[in-house]
Amino acid sequence: MSEENSNLLNSTPSEPKKPFLQPRLTWKQLTLTLLLLLIVIWAFIPAIRSFTLVANSNRSHQTQTDPAGLPVKNVQFTATDGIKLSGWLAIANPQAPTIILVHGFKGNRTEMIPAARILYTGGYNVLLYDSRGCGASEGWEITLGAREPLDVLGAVKYLKGRSDLSNKHFGLVGNSLGSGIVLMAAAREPSILATVADSVWVDSQAQTNRMGSLNIGPLTLPLLPYEPALVDQLIGGQLTATRPIDAIHQLSPRAVLLIQSADDQNTTTPPSGEHQLFAAAGEPKQEWIVPTGGHTGAVRAHHDEYAQRVLAFFNIHLKLT
Repeated sequence: MSEENSNLLNSTPSEPKKPFLQPRLTWKQLTLTLLLLLIVIWAFIPAIRSFTLVANSNRSHQTQTDPAGLPVKNVQFTATDGIKLSGWLAIANPQAPTIILVHGFKGNRTEMIPAARILYTGGYNVLLYDSRGCGASEGWEITLGAREPLDVLGAVKYLKGRSDLSNKHFGLVGNSLGSGIVLMAAAREPSILATVADSVWVDSQAQTNRMGSLNIGPLTLPLLPYEPALVDQLIGGQLTATRPIDAIHQLSPRAVLLIQSADDQNTTTPPSGEHQLFAAAGEPKQEWIVPTGGHTGAVRAHHDEYAQRVLAFFNIHLKLT
C-alpha cells in the first residue's frame, strides 16, 4: 500500500467548522428584549422630560453692545442667592426711576428690547438682563419661577447701590414666565411701586398637569410618578409653590397692570388666568385685554397703544419727574 493511501486510511475526519455568525435570536428572545427596552425607556421618560423642561440647552449669548434705540452699558450683578447675571443698563435720566424688564421661558434680554425702547424714550432708565440659566448669565437650569424672583431682587439691590442713579424707586415689566416672576418679586420688595405683567400665569398647575402621563396621539400613557419630585430637586424649590396669584394681592397699594391677548393660545397663560389674577389684585389695578397679538404680542401688534398705556401707567404710579 502506498504511503499516500495509508495516510488516507489513518486520517480522522475533521470537525465541522463553526459558522461565522452565532445563531440568531428566536422571535421569543427578540420580543422579550424589545419589551425590556421599552420598559427601560418608559421608566426614564419622566427623567428625560424633567431635564428637558429645566435645562436650557439652546441658550443664546448676547454680544450686542448697542441695540438700536438703546444706548446701553453692559453690566453684571448677582442675584440674592449669588448667581451672576448679565444685562444692559440704559440711563435716560439719573433722577428718574429705573424699570427692570424680565423675559420669558428660555428667552433672553433681547426679547424685551421693544418695551425697553418705549420706556427709555419716555424718560425712564431701563435694565434688561438675562435670567439665570439664560443668555450670558450663570446657571444651567430654568427654575420655572421658583428662584428667578431672586434675580429681580438682586437687580434692585444692584441699582440701589449705583451712585449715578439717585431715584431708588423701581418699576417692573415681565413677559410670559417673566410676568409671574415680576409679580412674585414685587410682593417681596416695597421699593417696586408699579408692575406690568404681560401674558400672565396663575400658578404651576398647567405644568404639573402634564406630569404623570404621556399623550401619544389619542392614547394617554401613564408614567412613573416621580417627575414632580425630580423637577423640585432640579429647581431647588417646590414647583407647586410658584403661585403669582398668591403674590398679586400683596402688591396693594402699589399698582399693577395686567396685559393679555384674547387670542393667546399658550396653555400656561390662557385669558382665564388673567381674569383670576385681576380679581385677586387689590387697587390700584388696571387690565388691558388686547383683541389680537397672541402670546406676548401686544407690544408688536399694537405698538402705539402699548406705548400710550404703559407709559401712562408708569407716569402715574412711578411719578416720573
